[in-house]
Amino acid sequence: MKLKRFEALSLQEALQAIKAELGPEAVIVSSRRIQKSGGLFGLLSQSVIEVTAAVDRSPEAEDMKPAVTLDRSLQALISKQLPAMRPDVEQPIAKKEATFSEQLQVATVLDPVTKQLHDMKEEIQRLRETQKDPEQALAPLRQELEGLRIVVGQVLGSQMDKRIEGLPGDLLEDYHALVAQGIDPQLAHQVLRSVVETLGTAGLGNRDAIKGLLRERLEEGLVVSKPSVSRQYGQKIIMLVGPTGVGKTTTIAKLAGLAAQRDAHQKTVMITLDTYRVAAVEQLRVFAKILKIPLEVAVSPQDFLECMGRHQEADLILIDTAGRSPKDRAGHEELIAMTRGSFKIETHLVLAAPMAEAVQMDTIRRYQTMPIHNVILTKLDESVRSGSLYNVLSASGLAVSYLSAGQRVPEDLEVATRERLVELVLGEASTVVGHEAPELLEVAP
Repeated sequence: MKLKRFEALSLQEALQAIKAELGPEAVIVSSRRIQKSGGLFGLLSQSVIEVTAAVDRSPEAEDMKPAVTLDRSLQALISKQLPAMRPDVEQPIAKKEATFSEQLQVATVLDPVTKQLHDMKEEIQRLRETQKDPEQALAPLRQELEGLRIVVGQVLGSQMDKRIEGLPGDLLEDYHALVAQGIDPQLAHQVLRSVVETLGTAGLGNRDAIKGLLRERLEEGLVVSKPSVSRQYGQKIIMLVGPTGVGKTTTIAKLAGLAAQRDAHQKTVMITLDTYRVAAVEQLRVFAKILKIPLEVAVSPQDFLECMGRHQEADLILIDTAGRSPKDRAGHEELIAMTRGSFKIETHLVLAAPMAEAVQMDTIRRYQTMPIHNVILTKLDESVRSGSLYNVLSASGLAVSYLSAGQRVPEDLEVATRERLVELVLGEASTVVGHEAPELLEVAP
């Protein structure tokens, strides 16, 4: 018996080569599709059919009919596809009575289907690999987006330079002052163009009018919530959420102290879910003792529900949550479940002013699934420039409830106003916030 392997671009071409070399008595032993490498670094590689054929030259084999042996997957495919596609051709593989010409007819029908199956197999394998490592699939897309961002940035930057040069009067200096505070160049330009359109060319000589209108336009881009910790409107439940280290626990104590100062008869309760951070419970326990209000510790969602049930008559319930990474999906799902319960919870996202603008925007995006009702800005005394806060607040549209700077309780906390925010954004005001009230306590940073 003579055994030989043939390679061709299609099964039909392979069978023709077998017939030409081994004759019509040849028998197909096996077939498979392989990737044939070629060229520099394999750049010219292509998919080919590898067919192994045999022919028996012995006299006893003269009376034997050629048989065809294919892979099981190919046999099954032929048995299903061939009768439907060519009714006049019987199933030669199953009966092992095919002539070589019939094999050629089978190859003509089967080869496109085999190619499709091979391509599907490669695609499935690729999808499996990307599922194991999603970053591998996203990396090319991120690179392409980054390249597009750079190109668009260059085009917009060139256009922005031309627009800036067209600002009349002393507004060019105002533009550079806004950008120096961290305000986005496009936002700064939009605000100043609005000033020009409102005042007109004749009014640009009045600096007081320009400054006043500039403040008005900046205020229009901000939203404040005018919050209250008073029992005037019934029970209020406030939950503070946010990443680690933004000052949630200290802010909870400041809110409790503010409520105690405004109404000594108001029943306030603090609940902490932060059992992860070292000494977090003890810190709140000190606050609660000084303020003479109860403190509850909940280590599970069930504990939280029990705590809420024990204080149904409370006027104000302040909930401190554990500082988790915004990427902690399990922690977020737990918080979402709490906010979607039967209790009407007002959620405040705590953001530290010194955080990078991109980090603040990413934090807002991740926490907005809860949803977020208000934003509390903390650590304003540690921020070098506050202009980036304007970018974040104007882009997100979230309302600011409180401003905090320093560790004094409750002096270093005040209700946010548009005027106060603009002063901070423009760098015209001290970062010392608060109100005229006797100091209750001061905590270490």
